[in-house]
Amino acid sequence: MAFRLTTLASLTKYRLSAAVAFSAVTGYFLAGRSPDATLAYAAAGVFILSSGAAALNQYTERKPDGRMGRTSGRPLPSGSMNPRSALLISVILVASGSLVLSLAGIVPLFLGLVNVILYNGVYTSLKKISVLAIIPGALVGAIPPLIGYASAGGKVTDPVIAAFALFMFLWQLPHFWLLLIKYGNEYEEAGFASLSSFMSQAAIRIMVFIWVLISTAFLALFLSLIADLALPLVIATTIFNSIFIILFYRMLFRKEDEIRGAFIMINIFGILLMLFLIGAAALGAI
Repeated sequence: MAFRLTTLASLTKYRLSAAVAFSAVTGYFLAGRSPDATLAYAAAGVFILSSGAAALNQYTERKPDGRMGRTSGRPLPSGSMNPRSALLISVILVASGSLVLSLAGIVPLFLGLVNVILYNGVYTSLKKISVLAIIPGALVGAIPPLIGYASAGGKVTDPVIAAFALFMFLWQLPHFWLLLIKYGNEYEEAGFASLSSFMSQAAIRIMVFIWVLISTAFLALFLSLIADLALPLVIATTIFNSIFIILFYRMLFRKEDEIRGAFIMINIFGILLMLFLIGAAALGAI
């Protein structure tokens, strides 16, 4: 089982796993609890569990990955790692991640395992037969904040975390659609159901932009309902949202081959939003 560290990093999608863990950290702070060992257990557990789920996903989809240019360089289709090693790594990571997450509580552990099943069972299976697979796929991104919130002793039915989880769900969908604009044909050739089979790229772009507008409008409503923010922060947030929408529009419609840039912008916006919420929660504004 000899392979490079970079191969392991690619198998586990460590950047994505780190972002997932960060969303759990955000959920923890939204519960209003001061940082302690539980936060470390939640963050580390989610990161390891997410890494294991990513490795398992690459093991499961190694054949279709090999048929797509976007994914053919991944460890399994490229031959830099054998499937047995990848499966073993995924099992070890899922087991160890579950153990660490259990230290944060039973509810966080339960939610974490549900997310692994949702991602590697429901979403992965539905991708081959229905474009509606994006729904459980987006739910996967909404659960980590709930894990963090529950780790801090909060109830996952509380309006604050429920609203933030809903926003995270909404925010996941454009990620899938942006990939279809550039790689829709590859998805179809690999055997996955794709919106691009009955929607033009122009139509998908319009749908993405409208969805982003809806999501940012919901975000503004969410902040107004849960946060006791000072007027300068409200103004700053409004300006930030407006700048993002303008830049995203230019990237999506006015620049050729900038879908990757639009994809990156969505991710950066999400990270900045979570930093803002953590800061506001730490200052007692939420």
